[in-house]
Amino acid sequence: MSPSTLRILIVGVGGQGVLSAARHIGQAALDHGLEARIGQIHGLSQRGGSVESTVVLGPGSTGFVSMGQADVLLALEPLEALRALARVHGETLALVNRATVIPFSQTLAGASYPSVDGLLGGLAGVAGRVYGLDATALASETGSPRSLNAAMLGTLCGLDCLPLAAAALRQSLAGAGRPAFHPMNLAAFDAGLATADQLEPTAPPTRQA
Repeated sequence: MSPSTLRILIVGVGGQGVLSAARHIGQAALDHGLEARIGQIHGLSQRGGSVESTVVLGPGSTGFVSMGQADVLLALEPLEALRALARVHGETLALVNRATVIPFSQTLAGASYPSVDGLLGGLAGVAGRVYGLDATALASETGSPRSLNAAMLGTLCGLDCLPLAAAALRQSLAGAGRPAFHPMNLAAFDAGLATADQLEPTAPPTRQA
């Protein structure tokens, strides 16, 4: 793998805008002269089903992100971050939305949802830096929870882990989707960008002696 190649894994559930987030990153990169490839979508597109997409920026021939290769993990739902654990490595930056979406299968089985703090701690024990925030609430405060992916993208830019200026990604958001949603998406992006400076990385679990 070239040191200038960045592999991004985006996970969430149907209806959260996983594919849109991947497209925004890819389009912003292409618009500014960077190589970009979007990998295949895996999972169920209907609301509530697990979904993932990948973006690879820089030299290479594939958009696929294999086990232990994700340099950036963007998780729009915390349990989906746990499912992606095998794809991260010791220097991965992970940004996780703390707001939960209870899987329908889990509801039917009567199973409880794991502790979000526990999920983040477990991820922090494997990845390099892990940040959690309630991006769903942030998007709601700026207009609509449907702008979740825009809020997450803004926060990701604020963490300075992409080879893209925030203005480039904001421009991609401004020209995508229905015009009626543009103001809400841009407000959510700006709120996420401003929030990044306030985040503290999650501490890994303490090892027992």
